[in-house]
Formats: sequence, C-alpha cells, structure tokens
Amino acid sequence: MNAQKTVLIVDADRRQRDPVCQTLSGQGLRLIVKDNMYQAFHQIEYQKIDVLIAPLKAERIDGLALLEAATQQHPDVGIIFITSPNVLETDIGIKAMTAHEGTYFLPKPVNPVHLKALLQRTLQIQQLAFENRQLQSQIDEKEGLRRMTGQSPQMIRVREMITQIAPTRATVMIHGARGTGKELVARAVHHRSLRRGSLIAFNCATLNENLAESELFGHERGSFSGAYNQRKGRFELAHGGTLFLDEVSKLSLSNQARLLRVLEEREFERVGGSKTIKVDVRVVCATNSDLELACHEGYFLPDLYDRLNVIPIHLPTLQERIEDLPLLVKDFLEEFCRQNKKPRITLSPSAIRTLMKYEWPGNVRELKNCIEGLVVMSTHNRLEQADLPERILKAAGVMMSNIVSVPTLRTPEPSYTRGPACLNVEIGMSLDEIQQEVLRATLEYANNNKAKAAKILQISRRTIQRKAKEYGLCND
Repeated sequence: MNAQKTVLIVDADRRQRDPVCQTLSGQGLRLIVKDNMYQAFHQIEYQKIDVLIAPLKAERIDGLALLEAATQQHPDVGIIFITSPNVLETDIGIKAMTAHEGTYFLPKPVNPVHLKALLQRTLQIQQLAFENRQLQSQIDEKEGLRRMTGQSPQMIRVREMITQIAPTRATVMIHGARGTGKELVARAVHHRSLRRGSLIAFNCATLNENLAESELFGHERGSFSGAYNQRKGRFELAHGGTLFLDEVSKLSLSNQARLLRVLEEREFERVGGSKTIKVDVRVVCATNSDLELACHEGYFLPDLYDRLNVIPIHLPTLQERIEDLPLLVKDFLEEFCRQNKKPRITLSPSAIRTLMKYEWPGNVRELKNCIEGLVVMSTHNRLEQADLPERILKAAGVMMSNIVSVPTLRTPEPSYTRGPACLNVEIGMSLDEIQQEVLRATLEYANNNKAKAAKILQISRRTIQRKAKEYGLCND
C-alpha cells in the first residue's frame, strides 16, 4: 500500500465530523471532508476514493444513497458507517449490512483506537482484493481469455467451444483474418487443457522450406552447412504440450507431408538423422487462407487438411462483431492507462460512434494499437471525436469540416468577449446530446464559472447548475 489512500468523510454535524478528522490526520492519508450530499456525490463521481466514512442515518445525510453512489463508481471502496447500535436493527441497517461486502460499522461515540484499527483493516482487505485481481488478470492474460472480450453471438460461441474442446486431444484449426486473435485462442485452448508441457508457437510464413523443416523437426550435427550442433525442433520442445502453427498454409508440400506423418504416427526423425523420435504433442493451427481452395489448386494436401480441421474455430472480423467494440475500447483504455500510469480515460459517445463506423481492416489488433496511441498522446481524461486519428475520421466519413465550428457567441455583457468554439456535433446526435455538448463547451470557455456561462447562454444560473449536475459536468 505505497500509494496514498483517499478517505472521504461526509457529515453535516461538525461535532461528529471533527473528531474523526482529528483522529485520522497525520496518518499518511488524503482526507477529503464534505458537509453535504451534493459535494459528496461530486467527489465520488469525479475522483478516486478508497474509503467512505459517513453516518448511516443523520440530518441531511442519506448513508444508503452515498453507499449506492460510491459502490457504483468504485466497486472496491470500503464503507465505514458511524451509527447507533439500535439503527442496525432497522430496515436501513439491514439494507446497509447486505448491500456491499466491504461495509463496516462503528458505534457512536467514535473511539479513536477502534476507528484507526477498522480503517487499517478495511485498507488491508482492499489491498488483498486488488492483488487477487492482479493475479487473476495475469492468469487471464496468459490464457488468452482477456482479449476475447465481447458479448456478440460469435464470441460467445468461440468461448463456449474453447471450454468444450480444451480438455480433449483433438487437433484444432483456427480460421480468421489477420488481427482477429488467432494466437490468443490457441493460448486459451492450451492453458485450459490438461497438458502440462509448454505452448510452443511457430509462424510457418517466416522461413523457407529447408529452414522451416529444421525449425520444426530439429537437425543433427553436420546435417547441413552451418549445423555445428544437434538441435531440437519445435515438436520436441512441445512434447507433452501444444504446438501452435500459425499461417500453416505457407508450409511447403514436403513439410506438409512430414507434418501429416507426425499427426498420424506421432513420430519423426531430425534432419540428417535416422533415430525415430516419438512425441506427444497437440497441434493447433491457424490460417487466414481458404485451405479448401488451396487443396483444390494443389497447394495444400487434402489429407493434411482433413487431419488439421478436426475442430474448426471461425473467428469473426471486428466489423462482423462491431457491437463488441465499446467493450474492447474499455478494456484497452484500462490496460494502457495502467501501463502508462495515467488516470482513467474515457471516450465520448461521438468518438465511440465514429470508431464503430470505421471498417477496421486490421481488426482487434488495429483497434488495440489505435487506443494505445490515444492513451499515450492524451493530455486530458475525456477523449472526443476530434482526438481520433485523421485516417479513421476520413475513412469513417467524418471530415474535419463536419466537426462543427460554431460562430462566436455574444452576450449582453461586453466584458465577455470570446473566440470561436469547437463543438463535437454530428448528424445523428440527439438534441439532448447536442445540448450537453454546448453546455460543456460553454463551461470550458467560462473556466467553469456558472454565472458567466449562464449569461453567455442567457439562461438562469440555477438552470446551469441543474443541467451541469444532470450531465455530470460539475467540476467544483
């Protein structure tokens, strides 16, 4: 727990609030104190908090409402309610006890020693939960499951197939365009299997026929010029595990024949050798070619195709499961914000819509690279349509001229001189979305001065406050 923890203290009663603040001051914590619900909600929505301390039931304070808001925004937040013991027997108390696992109760009057101990315990449990998630995330990353995000029917079917076939010995052929995640599926199949050996990968398109043969089956010393030592091939290295052959269609016919023999007889000889080596290897292949056509044209052995295509898995292009894009974007944003030690970044609805209009010829890999670039170059926590790469804007049919430049807005007050405002407005947006964008731009221009923004838009300050709260634009 090296990072400073943020504790939000909410209480309208200064006599109750001050002792809590005094007890926790000097403990290396970042204390934020609010005396009303509005400020507390704003703090919860716009800044990270680790622990919330508040009365469960008090004048002008609704503990359950605070709990709901805090847990929605920060699922792992710790909640410490200060309350009278008899309140726990009421409906409110019962709801509080069952609403969130990380909720604790401290009786009035507050005992400083008990408060410090309870807070320390809350933070320790929170840290353990965080470390557990990190470990699970690493496991998921290793298994290739983390990048198979999506609720489209195609991806649900892929995950179901992986779960069903992984424990078997069956050969798997993964069909899919570049960037669709074929190697991730292969890793998921291996790590969910019962095999204890390694997953060994080989791209069949990277080497010529002779080098590919040596790489796959190994060679004996002196078997060819430059073979100074005996070397094991990928099949031997994958013994007891899984061999993933990417771009299998690129193998020469000679190497295809040798591969067919290994699949049928589970044995082979190294290049230049006579000793037969037996192996226990599960083969998972991938291709972005039409292997049936290759068989018909004589470029691929039909018998090998039949042996490899026992369990075919077809991966959709990103365009075919475009409804998964927002979930993928969310995952990639979280990943690259974590890697680059940046605060949480989100994309505006118009930016998401633009990404969904793009065809993504490079599929998920191209989307991942795009999001990484956006995170690295970002200077603020909310990315708009105009922040997207120009190639995507153009390809999606959004010319820069469509990102509307609005003429200077004039107010009755001559002191409020302004330049042009750039609004992210496009065809298809609802009036409510346009109104939100206009209010955002005006508040930004007015440096969040609501009185000034109200005069610019010629509406009341109360309306500005209400709309800003409704749209989540409160920054004070």
